[in-house]
Amino acid sequence: MSLFILTDLAEYDLGENKWDGIVSIFCPLPSSIRKQLHKKVEAALKRNGVFMLEAYTPDQLKHGTGGGNSVDVMQSKESLSLELAGLKFKHLIELERDVVEGIYHTGIGAVVQAIASKEI
Repeated sequence: MSLFILTDLAEYDLGENKWDGIVSIFCPLPSSIRKQLHKKVEAALKRNGVFMLEAYTPDQLKHGTGGGNSVDVMQSKESLSLELAGLKFKHLIELERDVVEGIYHTGIGAVVQAIASKEI
C-alpha cells in the first residue's frame, strides 16, 4: 500500500511518534516555515526514527546550477544542527557534487547532507 499526501507543509500536522522515517530532498522553504517544520519532524519521529535530508547550501549561489537565488531557503550544517537539536546526527556534511536533475538543475551543486535519528 502506498500513501501519498499533497499538502501545505506549513499547515500539515505530522503527528507525534508516528513516523519511522522522514525524507527531505531539495525542499526549499523559507526559514520561518522550515524552522517550524523541523520542530514538527522531531516530534513526529518514533524512537530510533530517521530523518534524511539533502539541500542546497548558500555556496550554491556561486555555481548558478539551480536552487534559486535566495539564501533564506538554503540550509547548512549549522542551521540543521540548530533547527534539529533534538536529533542525533549520524552523518552531517557539506560538499560539492554533480547534480543532474534536468536542464535547470545540472552541474556542480553545493549541498548539505544529513542523516539523523531520534534516540530519546
